[in-house]
Amino acid sequence: MGAERRILITGVADHFAARLARELEADDAVELLAGVDFREVRKHFTRTEVIVADLRSRAMRPILDAVRPDTVLHLQRLAPDGDEASAAEAHEINVMGTINLVASLQRTPSMRKFILMSSLHVYGGDPTDPAILTEDTKPRTPVKSKLAGDLLEMEGAVSLLARSERKPAVVCLRFADIIGPNSNEPMARYLRMPIVPSIYGFDPRLQFCHEDDAIAILRSAALEDTIGTYNLAGDGAIYLSQALRLGGRARMPVAPLLFAPMLNAAKFAGFGNLDPHHLLTLRYGRVIDNARAKARFGEFLYSTRDAVLDLYGLMRKRPEPALRIVPSETRVAAA
Repeated sequence: MGAERRILITGVADHFAARLARELEADDAVELLAGVDFREVRKHFTRTEVIVADLRSRAMRPILDAVRPDTVLHLQRLAPDGDEASAAEAHEINVMGTINLVASLQRTPSMRKFILMSSLHVYGGDPTDPAILTEDTKPRTPVKSKLAGDLLEMEGAVSLLARSERKPAVVCLRFADIIGPNSNEPMARYLRMPIVPSIYGFDPRLQFCHEDDAIAILRSAALEDTIGTYNLAGDGAIYLSQALRLGGRARMPVAPLLFAPMLNAAKFAGFGNLDPHHLLTLRYGRVIDNARAKARFGEFLYSTRDAVLDLYGLMRKRPEPALRIVPSETRVAAA
């Protein structure tokens, strides 16, 4: 790849993707930056070209011809909201949008790298899962949630690019739930609830990725030589009860059969909006080994505990705003 990048970001209407676009706008290594979303983009950018388009449509072909991206950051993903209609819509946007984007990119000569923002929710959740998941752990089949199924199909579609004739670099980033002081992700909203319902009899081990680390990793993946699949979460794990004590939140254990209805009631009251796949996490927990990620991207600025503290505004000293530099030979070995 040349010194200057031409980058396309999908899902740019979301706060997180918009923040990443602004970070890339400030980098002289980026020649052109385009953001695509099927929703109206109500964000301010200095030089990102915003395009309103559905990834499932035929419009992607002429858009890619005009943008001529060498790097694609595929961040657009919707979580099914619990009912059949929303699950079907999310599947269409997630899976069919990814398949159409990949098919269009196979006929885009300029494309050299594709980065998929996936999630640790691809592993689902089960009491028989390994205590620590690695990138070599196969996601569970049959899947335990609709989102896990979507993520598996998306990752499968993207893997076709790596096997195509031009063999572009393909990067799959499986993030833990992203939290931080500015995060509006479902788990961040859940932990901020004044009274937090939990599943009676369960105190899951959790891991999180701080929003600053997530942005830095995506930026590094876009601008540096990267390939492969990475599980991404801050060092260490924390029990749900410990996280809530750090934030001074009251924990309210609820019988398993009543937990989902209570969350729905909290959603309509404006206190939270957990997605159905989070119920598995809040029952069984999930812990990963982040050694491969650290070998490639450097140490995480925030441990899981630090991310929780910063979510609640309790960090006494903020870390330096950049990941450490990793020698190029280490990057190759990590992939």
